[in-house]
Amino acid sequence: MNVKNNRLVRETHEKIIRTVYQMMVQEKRPIGKITVREICERADIHRSTFYAHYLDVYDVVEKVEEHMSRELTETFFQKMDENASARECFTEIFTFIRTYREFYIYYLNESKNFGVLQLARDMILDRYNGAGAAPQTFGAHSVEEMEYHGAFFLFGMTALVRLWLKNGCREEPEELYDLILRQSAVQERMIRW
Repeated sequence: MNVKNNRLVRETHEKIIRTVYQMMVQEKRPIGKITVREICERADIHRSTFYAHYLDVYDVVEKVEEHMSRELTETFFQKMDENASARECFTEIFTFIRTYREFYIYYLNESKNFGVLQLARDMILDRYNGAGAAPQTFGAHSVEEMEYHGAFFLFGMTALVRLWLKNGCREEPEELYDLILRQSAVQERMIRW
């Protein structure tokens, strides 16, 4: 495929994604109420063009989520590559989420889990596993225990981000990191009596 066609394909993808994003985020339309016909009319493309790129509306939303996940993870890894502290890395994640808050507010209302964080967590664990890091590196006794901790972290972070977005991102990203640091002490007090 020549360069001109590559550019046209990219532009078509962007046009479709931008149209769906507008309908979802700015118009606050549920995914189930967005039709391929509407997307094609607004993006000024033929249905066959849409189906050459995507299976359906849900496929577009999944691709948007994957794109956001990659962006979020790349942001995190860039900080890690700069030998940034955990505080700087997590602050960067929260800053990214706040920057794209409209997407995340919509996405978390439409989805029960936070696929963006799931993908980011998986990529981070893959990176540590690829570097030969054992579960003990994280204070876990086994791979199975690490899976439990990973699930707890994922769902806890999802709930934290949901609440933060619901409250209008009042706390600064650095404050959220401090809250996470205090979380284990608070949890320990909650479950010991």
